[in-house]
Amino acid sequence: MRKASFSVERRNEQTDIHTQRLNGHNSAIFDNSSFNYFKTYYDYDKFLESAKDKYQQTIKQRMQKSAIENIFQEAIITIDDTHTQNDLVDLFFDLKQRFGGHELINLTIHKDEGYFVKDGINYKPYKNIIKKDEDWYISADEKKETKAENFSLKVDISSFTKVSTPHAHAVFSMFDFKLGRNARMQKKDMVERLKLVADILKLEYALQKIYKILDSNIDITGVKEQELKSLEFKIEARNQELFRINNSIAEKEYLLDELLQKVTLKKTKFNSLSDKISLKNREFEDLITLILTKEDEIDKLQNKIMEKNSDISALDVKIKEREFILEELKQEIELANHLKNI
Repeated sequence: MRKASFSVERRNEQTDIHTQRLNGHNSAIFDNSSFNYFKTYYDYDKFLESAKDKYQQTIKQRMQKSAIENIFQEAIITIDDTHTQNDLVDLFFDLKQRFGGHELINLTIHKDEGYFVKDGINYKPYKNIIKKDEDWYISADEKKETKAENFSLKVDISSFTKVSTPHAHAVFSMFDFKLGRNARMQKKDMVERLKLVADILKLEYALQKIYKILDSNIDITGVKEQELKSLEFKIEARNQELFRINNSIAEKEYLLDELLQKVTLKKTKFNSLSDKISLKNREFEDLITLILTKEDEIDKLQNKIMEKNSDISALDVKIKEREFILEELKQEIELANHLKNI
C-alpha cells in the first residue's frame, strides 16, 4: 500500500506546462499512457473574476494582490493504478464539504511515470537519466547541470528496475463562494486533510511535510548521499520558511477580513441608528409644528369664548330689561282691572 500524500504548492506559469507536458519533457517510462487523464472544470480567468466579484460583494473592498496571486494551488496526490478521475473528484467534494474551498479547477492523472533503480540508486527522468532516441543515458558528471547534452553515458536500461509512481496533479482554489473569501486552513486542518485523503483513497496514512516534491528521497551512497541530504535539508528549510510566510499572510488576510466585516457591521449599525435618529428628529419637528398649530387653534377658540361671553352678558342685560318692562306691564294691567271693578 502506497503512502498518502497531498503536497500543495502555489500554481505558477510552469504548472500547466509540466502537468500537460507542453515543454516536450515526457517522464513516462511505462506504456500505459492511455490510462492518463486530463479535464478542465473551470477557466482560470473566469473563475478569478467571479471570485473577485464575490469578494467585493461580501467584504466591500477589492481582493488584495497577494490573494489574487495565491488563489490557485496545485496538489500532487499519490494514487495507485486502481484509482480513476471519479475517485479524485469525489475526494475534492468531500474536502470541500469538510474544510470549505477546495474548488477543483483542473485535474491531471499520470499513470505512466516512475523512476529507475539500480544498485540502490534512484534515477529519475530528466533529473538523473534521460532518453535520447531509443536509448537511455545518465550524466557522466553529476555536478553538471541536468541539460540534455550533459547526459552522455549510455546505459543498458534492461539492467534497471522500473518503479511506478502513479499520481495526480489537481489545480484547485481555496476560495469559498459561500464565505465570499478563502477558506482558512490551519496546520491541524492540513493534518486532518491528509488523514481524510488516506481514508478516502484507501492509502496508508503517514505524517508528511505540507510542502514537498513528490518522491524526492533519492537514495545515494557515500559523499553524494550526504550532499543530497544537505541540499534537501536546505530546500526543506526554504519550503518551511515559505510555508510559514504564506501561512502568516493567510492569517493576516483572515484577520483583515474579520476586521473589515466588523467595520462593515458597525457601519451598518451606525447608518441604521443615524436613520432612526433622523426619523425621530423629523417626528419631533412634526410634533412641534402640531403643538404650535394646536396652540393657535386654542387661542382662536379662547377669543371665540370671550366673544360668546360678551354676547351672553349683553343678552342677560336685555333679559333683565325685558323682565322689568314685563313687571311694569303687569302692574299697569292689575291697576286697570282694579279701576274697572270700581
